[in-house]
Amino acid sequence: MANGITRQPLIQSALEALQRALEWWLYELGEMLRLLTRFKKSQPVEFEVSAVDQPVLLHGEQKNFAGARRNVSLRLDDRAFLFRRIKLPVAARKNIDRVVGYEFNKYFPMDAQQALFSCKVATPAAGATSIEIEIWAISRNLVDMYLSMIGQRFEIQIRRLSIANRAGRELISRDIEKERRLEATATRPSARRALDIAIAGLLLALVVYPVQRMDAYLERQQLEIERLEQQVQPIIELRQKITAMNARFDQLADRKREAPSQVSIWSRLTKSMGGRAILDRFEINGRDVQVTGKAGSVEALLRSLESDQRIVDVKINGPVKATGDGQHETMNLTLTVRE
Repeated sequence: MANGITRQPLIQSALEALQRALEWWLYELGEMLRLLTRFKKSQPVEFEVSAVDQPVLLHGEQKNFAGARRNVSLRLDDRAFLFRRIKLPVAARKNIDRVVGYEFNKYFPMDAQQALFSCKVATPAAGATSIEIEIWAISRNLVDMYLSMIGQRFEIQIRRLSIANRAGRELISRDIEKERRLEATATRPSARRALDIAIAGLLLALVVYPVQRMDAYLERQQLEIERLEQQVQPIIELRQKITAMNARFDQLADRKREAPSQVSIWSRLTKSMGGRAILDRFEINGRDVQVTGKAGSVEALLRSLESDQRIVDVKINGPVKATGDGQHETMNLTLTVRE
């Protein structure tokens, strides 16, 4: 009974390893055959999405594609794509798709599962600590809708999809056939899966595929992903702190512009008056100022104040009267000092 309990997980792990080996071997064999016969391949079938969102065939006749397995090129308007240019540490280059997918919703208004995207890494300069990455993304639901239209109207079995902009530049590619194969593997009946495992064992015996080395490679990749996640986290926190500091700085700058210091207002008034007045009372309310005092000539003082472009709305409140000695005139002025 104890042997049965300990052997069951080992047998299940061995069967799963054999299944992964079979899938890998069949996929690589298919890729080799496609490379050997690439000179026989026809040009991809090209479609363009018109203004009414209906795929339009650019080359060939519709009847020639019924039931055929073809590569398809889909041209879309540039506005259908989302584009970002970001910077990441140089170490992220080894697993750039995983790193971008991990933080995808920080760059685009959707999750990575809802989008198709591709990354282009610019060659970094010698000694650089970061790399520049261009990311092109498009909604997966939008592309699936166009593929459904093409399949119903032209009866094409799409093998590989190339998504290009209006000018024909390929931005994103998608291996439809590989996706179908992975879905079929996930939903395969248990009896068929057991048969595939048996075939995989035979193939492994013939090609001596190193299963342990493959598992070690996957474990190293997982460790590398965890290391990259830890390395990117401080950058995200620093970016958030810088954003908060910039917002605080903007608030302080706005408050300074709205309410200038009383020292600057006093300096501006004394400079404009040029010693022509004796101040008895000086009140400041924001930018508005009220001045009470005496001047040799209130009219001359008004001309001096009005010639200053930063002083506006100069007004005399009440009558102007001569003092007892006859050398000065009393005044009560209101004015505004602008920035």
